[in-house]
Amino acid sequence: MKVIGIIAAMDVELEAIKNIVQDEKKVVIAKHTFYEGSIGDEKIVFVDSGVGKVNAALITQAMIDHFKVDAVINTGIAGGLDPSLKHMSVVLGESLSYHDFDHDLMKRFYPYKDSFSGDERLLSLMEDVFSERDLRRGNIITGDQFISSKEKQLQLREDFQGTCVEMEGAAIAHVCDANDIPFLGVRSISDFADDDGEEDYEKFERRAAVLAGEIVVDLVGRI
Repeated sequence: MKVIGIIAAMDVELEAIKNIVQDEKKVVIAKHTFYEGSIGDEKIVFVDSGVGKVNAALITQAMIDHFKVDAVINTGIAGGLDPSLKHMSVVLGESLSYHDFDHDLMKRFYPYKDSFSGDERLLSLMEDVFSERDLRRGNIITGDQFISSKEKQLQLREDFQGTCVEMEGAAIAHVCDANDIPFLGVRSISDFADDDGEEDYEKFERRAAVLAGEIVVDLVGRI
């Protein structure tokens, strides 16, 4: 790989990357600041897209068009849906899908599928490198809502077999799929999308965000 793109929704989710990147320079595209640099011998470009699917998709396409990235990694936090997850568990997106888009329409019209796959090579490398961590593959589901209701949490788990829920991953995977770019989603659990979700989020947001970023930094250095 020549250039690896890293996308997060918020600046805090890029903190671990900014702390280690070398030879950083900035490029402004579509009112967003992209940072170019390197981690070891690997060239990277990273950006915070802003929250939500449209922001994420717009910035992913801009990154692919302008920087010609060879792979895209989405790093950040998520609300846990699988009851076996703990705070700071890490979910790798084996599949990614939307919870606020009609899946029958997705299959009838473009993209003619209702989910997008993580890149198997990157998934396997992540598992090999971090075999001792609380890390697992799962179905990451995406929608333009912050979920903080036990009733909604159960519905998402039952209707979509979701492992965790967030607001950007499937949109980034969707754009990567359209451009034939390998994609990996890495999400650390900050809360459980239940009635305590907002309180948990405040407690664990930064710790979970930094953990996901640190894992991505370690991975980039081994690709």
